[in-house]
Amino acid sequence: MEYLDLSPYEYTDFPIPMRCIGWLGQEHGMQSSQNPPMDLRTYERFKSASRRLSAVMLGTHDCEFCPDDHWFEGNGEYRYYMPDGQTYAAPMMVVHYVDAHDYRLPMPFRESLMHPGELVWDWRAERLSAVLLDESADFEVRCEAIIDLTNWQDDRSLTALRRAAEDELLVDVSGHELGRSLALLSAGRGEGGRHLVDEAELPSPVREGIALALRELPGGGMRSTRH
Repeated sequence: MEYLDLSPYEYTDFPIPMRCIGWLGQEHGMQSSQNPPMDLRTYERFKSASRRLSAVMLGTHDCEFCPDDHWFEGNGEYRYYMPDGQTYAAPMMVVHYVDAHDYRLPMPFRESLMHPGELVWDWRAERLSAVLLDESADFEVRCEAIIDLTNWQDDRSLTALRRAAEDELLVDVSGHELGRSLALLSAGRGEGGRHLVDEAELPSPVREGIALALRELPGGGMRSTRH
């Protein structure tokens, strides 16, 4: 799919309004080419923010700018929840476009990316936590909320994810992602978050997700609370 930079996100139904960046193709070409290159600080912030994929689907998308004998393919989206209230969605390919094809991110996105301050609990977090716990909501969006809620280092994110771990269907489909999210949030919240994650009470797929995430965290991250 191809969308103009900063246009409203319409690829899938999602409860948070977002703006598109990096949905590139041959029709519009390498967008934002008139922008200056990113400085190193902005580039490092961008790479750091492009850390966990949502909306991974069947199949992949091939880069339309790579030569036929050396193509790059990707799947999934990065979501960027900014402290200034803006939210952006980009395909996984966006990092490749920047690194390999000199794609120059739109200036409003760069400005939001460099906005000072931490992400504080807001209406977006409230909406995602409500969708996650609503059994009547779109199931794929609920699974995506498991990932997106980790943007907020807040005990309310942990509480919502802990309650979601009681939903058998969510656990069957996204148990590992639930565990990964719990581990990442607990590590970030320190002692204030670890008490909300008692592994002994969690289903085995969630515990497995926690174990996988712990192996990836520097210094072991969250200490186990198994009894």
